[in-house]
Amino acid sequence: MKRIISIAFSILVIHTFFNISYATDQIVEKQVDTKNQGFYYETVIEDEIDLSSASLKTPNSITTTSKSKTTYYKNSSGNVMWYVKVTGVFKYGNGSATCTSSSVTAESKNTAWTIHNKSASKSGNTATAKATGKRHFQGIVVDTINKTVTLKCSSTGQFS
Repeated sequence: MKRIISIAFSILVIHTFFNISYATDQIVEKQVDTKNQGFYYETVIEDEIDLSSASLKTPNSITTTSKSKTTYYKNSSGNVMWYVKVTGVFKYGNGSATCTSSSVTAESKNTAWTIHNKSASKSGNTATAKATGKRHFQGIVVDTINKTVTLKCSSTGQFS
């Protein structure tokens, strides 16, 4: 029984280590919404690494990695109303970069907002996600925001 507990504890520690060591959120932009006073966008680039999709470096100096970029729409208290996230798989090195896949996640975190028209695309070294957030008041749409999130990779693995 002690051995089972010891193994379970070891697995928990390893899992926690990998989750903490790869939690490299990087706020890249904070922008005020001039249309809606008190609301703002906060954009974050994150590693999308787990045990099955860690960055892979091949012998010819090409690296494959997965990154995401999320734009959160927040109120003046810092609460998330909704967000759009693009996740891309990129290959870079040897003077070039390519996005090999792109996906979108967009969700409302506030009952006044709904999400519509989610889409993802890729082109060259860029992954793009789009979504529309609609704010409702007593069943009527009172605000519509179209948001595009673009994640680019340089040939040296710099993301913006």
